[in-house]
Amino acid sequence: MNRQQFMQAMEVHLRPMDPQERAELLADYDQHFEMGLREGKREDEIARELGHPLEIAKEALGDRYDAQTPGSDPFYAPTYGELRPPKNNNRAARNFFTGIGLIFLNLILAIPLGLTLWSLWLVIASLSLLVLAPVAAAVDFLFLNHFDYAELFVSIAAFGVGILFAIAAKRVFKSFKLVTLQYLRWNQKTMKGDA
Repeated sequence: MNRQQFMQAMEVHLRPMDPQERAELLADYDQHFEMGLREGKREDEIARELGHPLEIAKEALGDRYDAQTPGSDPFYAPTYGELRPPKNNNRAARNFFTGIGLIFLNLILAIPLGLTLWSLWLVIASLSLLVLAPVAAAVDFLFLNHFDYAELFVSIAAFGVGILFAIAAKRVFKSFKLVTLQYLRWNQKTMKGDA
């Protein structure tokens, strides 16, 4: 099945979904095709890896899913009607071993690495507190009657460095958040058998 057939079948099966939500989900799967093609995969390989559109729609819709017979929709039959997802009799065993593998992967690699990355972000975010250096200099002047030009210039410089660290902390946070969410989604997809 090529990309166009896959996307058309997805669109048909996701009809009960809210149009905005459906458009976002279809855009995600279209992006999977883009990434796979960049990696040199063929469209039919990517479609096989993503799974059967009917199964994807059932999971996405949950209790909103309305089982249709292939013949009831004229659009459905030519795109995907003749192909059915294979029956998987050992799904429980696969889920069990996948879960065990994910637990070990997460405990040994993902959690320590993730904590290390987020600790790095915390250090960068803490250094952004240098923006408070002028406040410390003002408190020193007001309450201790101590004024020093060197202290004033150092506090202004620390303020500028703190702003740079704040900008860096914001960008690093966005990057780490994206990586963390993608990893969590990958864990979910792996448990469902979609990865």
